[in-house]
Amino acid sequence: MVTLARLSHLSKPWLLLGSLSLCCCLSLIVLWQQHGGMPVQTWLLPADSLSLEALVIQANVLPRLAMAMLAGGVLAVCGVLLQQLTRNPLAADTTLAISSGAQIALLVVTLFFPNLLLWRADVWAFLGALCSMALVLTLAYKNGLNPVRMILAGLILNLYLGSFSMTLMLFYSEEARSIMQWSSGSLVQDGWQDVQGLAVRALLAFVAIAVLAKPLSMLGLGDEQAQSLGVPVMPLRLGGLLIAAFLSASVVSMVGMLGFAGLAAAAASKHIGLRTFPAQAIAAFFIGALLLLLTDSVLQNIELQTGWLLSTGAITAFIGAPLLLWLIFRSLPNPLVQNHKEYAHIAPFSRPTIVIMMVLAVAVLLISLWVAQDANGWHVNLNWDAWLLRYPRLLMAAAAGIMLATAGVILQRMTLNPLASPELLGISAGTAAGVFVAVLLGISAGVQVWLCGIAAAITTLAAILFVNRNSGLQPERILLTGMAIAALFDALINVFLAAGDPRAQAVLVWLSGSTYQATPFLANTLIVLAVCLLILSLPLARCLGLLSLGSPMAQALGLNVALTQKGLVVLAAILTALSTLMLGPMCFVGLWAPHLAKFLGFHKPLHQLLAAAAIAVIAMVFADWLGRQIVYPYEIPAGLMATLLGGAYFFRLMRKI
Repeated sequence: MVTLARLSHLSKPWLLLGSLSLCCCLSLIVLWQQHGGMPVQTWLLPADSLSLEALVIQANVLPRLAMAMLAGGVLAVCGVLLQQLTRNPLAADTTLAISSGAQIALLVVTLFFPNLLLWRADVWAFLGALCSMALVLTLAYKNGLNPVRMILAGLILNLYLGSFSMTLMLFYSEEARSIMQWSSGSLVQDGWQDVQGLAVRALLAFVAIAVLAKPLSMLGLGDEQAQSLGVPVMPLRLGGLLIAAFLSASVVSMVGMLGFAGLAAAAASKHIGLRTFPAQAIAAFFIGALLLLLTDSVLQNIELQTGWLLSTGAITAFIGAPLLLWLIFRSLPNPLVQNHKEYAHIAPFSRPTIVIMMVLAVAVLLISLWVAQDANGWHVNLNWDAWLLRYPRLLMAAAAGIMLATAGVILQRMTLNPLASPELLGISAGTAAGVFVAVLLGISAGVQVWLCGIAAAITTLAAILFVNRNSGLQPERILLTGMAIAALFDALINVFLAAGDPRAQAVLVWLSGSTYQATPFLANTLIVLAVCLLILSLPLARCLGLLSLGSPMAQALGLNVALTQKGLVVLAAILTALSTLMLGPMCFVGLWAPHLAKFLGFHKPLHQLLAAAAIAVIAMVFADWLGRQIVYPYEIPAGLMATLLGGAYFFRLMRKI
């Protein structure tokens, strides 16, 4: 019996590799037939003696397939290395924002310093990957590298970097479009130069990993045990992270981001029974190579048969998002958040604070309405016509702020998690995806677009509840589930933006949180709706206060915790969906407005709801005004302005957790 079990255990890797190889062979045979079934010997002839079909195979198809195998294998090894270094089953180049850092670095260099690309593009990608990885590790490290902290920091940094790239695309739409097409994950090749370059870089990195294989294996025993065996833990971890950043940056600089390809292969190598680091790395390389080869060959077949140009990175994101969900539920500890203490300093409540907030609100309102600049400089315009033009935008920004702040207080109180915010629940990204679908279907009416967005938000919420039905709707798992779903939707949105559709620019303006389209009727309706939803949420303050004590205590005090959590999640989803439809999917006001309210002394749920709403109104109105003035005559949308300002607070917050 033992022998049979061992044989079954050892056969898993070979069974997986054999199945992937068989599928790849079948897909490649179909691809070969699609290209006319030309004899293999004709592919090796000099280019000047080849027919057009043979030249396409030699210069495009074969290098593309080779790049797919090499990139998949490299990302897989990178994922195994990161998981070994951090002892985190969810660690990968995508979940730790390493690939995003490399991508944003290349985008900045391409737009502002294009001459530097003539030197070495991979160098700038490597520097961007290093900066992003260093920021994630700095934010996540506190008495050790907690897996949940790392994934939260990485995924939120992905969202922040995405908003920054969206800002650049808004101002440099034509220049950035081709970059986004490439960075969405394109394996298209015009020769063997990139394949050879990536092969050389991968070989150097693999040699370094082979030299460090033994101490890396000991690192899996834990830092203390590895140190007792003579392993220099910190230098080894630093060197390993540099190698991982180098591998990720090399792939991004050649073919762009490829979703969760590395995470999928690394997870497969562990769950087929391999225990040692060298065996996992070798198996992951072949699994990643075969997975990406299969994916790309299938996409090429679809392109030849239908003419559809599908991004390889989008397809890997489709595969990776469900995988990330599975790993969240299988590999992370339960409960996920161990420390539920208050993270912010609580100031004593005082009436002067209320007076100061009221004065500040009035000042911001007057400045936003009457202070502006034009070609002649700054001036105060008391013209009634100017007020009529500006007040709808201010009301829309204020309405979005009220909804986001209310949702933020609900989520943070319910989950006992200071990082919970409407943007991280996944509803914002789902709403944005619904709007994109509406645009693609030719729906242009305002009411119909809003209905599509709300329907998408409800569908996303239903998916989150369905996935978490067997875990008792644990708030922390709901949060991570939403972030995984948001990663999937964000990948789809980026592919749509990179496709070159002329409607993409208008959608991009909406995604950025613009108030350009505000009208008096729409603005008045939305502010009334926001105030009504805020009033409806006030009776729930007692439930939020009980949930802040923890689920067992709340249950003991007579609260139906499961039903209350479901109702609060639904309310938060509705608030998030409506605010997203107004100002786009990304705005960190829902994260930091509740924190600032508590910092100012409004620590009771009822007081916090009202204070956070007031702070969010001030912040969003000021962000709308500042976005109109800071780069005059150009404008930065209010949502993007609030995101860029709020991201700084998030980085400070992560260090306090």
